[in-house]
Amino acid sequence: MFYRLLTLNWRIFISNLNRFQLLLTIGYILFLGIMLVNLAGTAIVVVLMDSDPWMQMQLPWLTPDIYSFILLVFANAYWVMHFSFTNMRLMNIEENRKLLGFGFPLKRLAKYLTIIGFCHPVNIIYNLTWLVFLLIQVHAAYQVPVAIAAVALNYVLIYSVKHRFIRVVEKRFIAVVVGFLVLVFGLFQLVSLFASNSTRIFAELIPQVETVNAFLSWMPGGMLIQTVTEDYGWMNALTILFFSIVLIGLTVIDHFNKTKEGLLNPGLKKAEEENSKLWKVLRKVLGRNAGKYYFYVMKHPYNRLQVLTLTIIPIVYVPLLMNVDYEVAQTILIPTILAGIPVALLAMGMANMYGYENREFLLHLQFPINLEKQLKERFLGVVLLPLLVFYLITAFELLVIPEIGSPLQIFVANTFFFLMFMLLFVWSSYFQYQKATYSSFSYKHPIIPQKVTFAISFLIFSMGYMVFVPLNGLEWYRLTIMGTVIVIMVIYLWRHMDVLVNLFKNRVLMRLWSEL
Repeated sequence: MFYRLLTLNWRIFISNLNRFQLLLTIGYILFLGIMLVNLAGTAIVVVLMDSDPWMQMQLPWLTPDIYSFILLVFANAYWVMHFSFTNMRLMNIEENRKLLGFGFPLKRLAKYLTIIGFCHPVNIIYNLTWLVFLLIQVHAAYQVPVAIAAVALNYVLIYSVKHRFIRVVEKRFIAVVVGFLVLVFGLFQLVSLFASNSTRIFAELIPQVETVNAFLSWMPGGMLIQTVTEDYGWMNALTILFFSIVLIGLTVIDHFNKTKEGLLNPGLKKAEEENSKLWKVLRKVLGRNAGKYYFYVMKHPYNRLQVLTLTIIPIVYVPLLMNVDYEVAQTILIPTILAGIPVALLAMGMANMYGYENREFLLHLQFPINLEKQLKERFLGVVLLPLLVFYLITAFELLVIPEIGSPLQIFVANTFFFLMFMLLFVWSSYFQYQKATYSSFSYKHPIIPQKVTFAISFLIFSMGYMVFVPLNGLEWYRLTIMGTVIVIMVIYLWRHMDVLVNLFKNRVLMRLWSEL
């Protein structure tokens, strides 16, 4: 039965694979290989640096305590990376749910999906790197099974905590945002303090390194290191192994129950009652058509997570890059990050304009309001908020960090950046339509097709380099080209809004009817 399930999911994957996606798949495999080599290689270098005679000659200050400090810092930093990048999307749970209608037993299907869900290649790479990092430090046979069990327990706990965090964000979004902002500001202050006084802090840290190591050893990464660096004997090893296996089993059972819940409950309700304050505000500000659509966009749990991410990234990275003595950071990376914020907001609403309501949108055809007017209001309403954010960010760049470019350069480059991605999202809405899902327990992007998310990630940095890289004397040439393209695009879109109606009828409407 498990083989049949794998075969079914493989056929689903192959049936949806075109040439472009095949190239993406090959690129993803190469990326995974490079990622594994880099992570595992870094772990090996960190562990073996103390035993290399050349390193001892080059680093005479590398005492055993300092070496332990480096190991603990690496382990805890790597644990944070592991937690951040643990991927919870692998299988298409919407397609697998259909098996229940064909008599596939719920418990067996949930068990198989639980196993497959844990086997995401990125997660496997992180766990393999942990095993490499720990097992090359083993000096007793009983430490091997304990280290393996510790890595497995660490993984299932991260998986469980991340899933619960998503559910908390759905229900307590404002509280989570405020808490994260406080945490981010605190961490940024610590990083700034360390960066400005690094010499003095290191001078004070070295005499206290044993105390710092004792603290770091009880952090998650430090506890994993202790499984292979401490001598605790066979009896303690068996005890630790027993309780680790019990905890792993309980956590897997819990995730199994969550998988059953995800299979039985297709999703959350996608909208609240009509007396919602948010709905009243949006209806008054944007009108009934655009306001109704924006209500669905803003209530989607995944979009709330995206807003949280967009809030944290510029707060953390822009100040750090401003203090880096590297010209590329200020001329390319900072403008790209800031220009990417309104683009990401635009993607939430425009990259799949008809997937949120799906078949409910068929009711719009019966409204007394002309369909063309509805679509125009929706299009203009979707652009309004990201455009407002775009102008605020442009003003922020001009007033706070004018050294990244002249006002004309910043304005034209940001406008060109915004309009290029708007065209991509218009194409995505009509040619890459998919039904949005409202369940946090989902193994794929709930709103935007995977090929579009990959294109967004790739184009943000490639276009950032193309638009913001300094050209010195040729800058006027680039500004002329971008300005001309901007004028042509604006005039064309304004005079040919009926194209949206024709694309909707020819590309989306047939899909909506076929899904009945």
